[in-house]
Amino acid sequence: MMSDHEQSDLEDPYKFRVASEIVDLLSFCNTGAGRPRDIVRKMRIVIETYCTATYPDSFDSDDTLMSIVAKIRTTGEQHPACALLDELDDIHAYSHDYERGNASAADDAEQFDARKLTTFVLRTLKIVGAKPNQDD
Repeated sequence: MMSDHEQSDLEDPYKFRVASEIVDLLSFCNTGAGRPRDIVRKMRIVIETYCTATYPDSFDSDDTLMSIVAKIRTTGEQHPACALLDELDDIHAYSHDYERGNASAADDAEQFDARKLTTFVLRTLKIVGAKPNQDD
C-alpha cells in the first residue's frame, strides 16, 4: 500500500512530467535517443523544476533558468543555491536559444555537437541526483 505522500506524488501531473523528462534524459545518455532540440528543452525543464522545488523560498514556480541564475547572482554567496551558480550558468549559456521554444534556434541535429550535448545532459542529471547507467 502506498503512503499518502507517494499517492500525492503520483497524482501530481507536473511531477510525473518531470520524472518522464528525466527518463528521457537518461535514455539519451544511454542510447542517444531523442531529438537534440527536445533534449535541450527537457534539460531546462528538469533544472528549473529542481531549483524551484529544492529552494521554494528563493524561486517562484514560474522562474526560468535565466531568472534563477540572475536571482542567485544578485544575492551572491548568501543565496542557498550559490554553489550551483557556475553549473546553472553554463547550462543556461548552452541552452538559452531553446528556452520556451525560441523559433530562431536551429532545429537540425547536425547543428549539435552530440558529445557536448551529452556532457550538458550529464551535468544536468548530476545536479538533480539522477545517475545514468554508463559503463565509463
